[in-house]
Amino acid sequence: MRTREERGETLAEVLVSTTLLGIIGIGIIGAIASVLISTDIDRRVSAGETVLRSYVAAIENAPYKDCAGDTSYGVDSVGYTTKPVNFEARVSSVSYQDPGASSTTRPIVPPATVPLTFPRASCPRGIDPGLQLIAVEVTSTGSRHTTERITFVKRKVGA
Repeated sequence: MRTREERGETLAEVLVSTTLLGIIGIGIIGAIASVLISTDIDRRVSAGETVLRSYVAAIENAPYKDCAGDTSYGVDSVGYTTKPVNFEARVSSVSYQDPGASSTTRPIVPPATVPLTFPRASCPRGIDPGLQLIAVEVTSTGSRHTTERITFVKRKVGA
């Protein structure tokens, strides 16, 4: 017990208040760290989507390549030169429609209401049917990896 002339705080009071301040401080620092990590991930995803859309646009503008493989629409071959340093863009697969066993010409493209299927991972019998299902992915490099993917159809125009 304290007497009248004693002033100040007891050791127990100082320890309790220091512990409470430490716990609150750790909580605040943890929340700030979570926000910074989340912001970094969102920035990478957003930049990855931009890189992905730009690469797809470059592939769409590039000439159609008959019986193309995974490397046929590479970054350098389609003229995609704006790729940021922290991202890797690549075509992960190219699939084809099967024109049918007796067909030697490109099939007629069905109307938009008919679902398209691309069961072939390679050019069927060396005859390109004129439609390619191209899967593209962009991966960020660095400490937090993010991968963005898209699949789209490239159609041979003319011929």
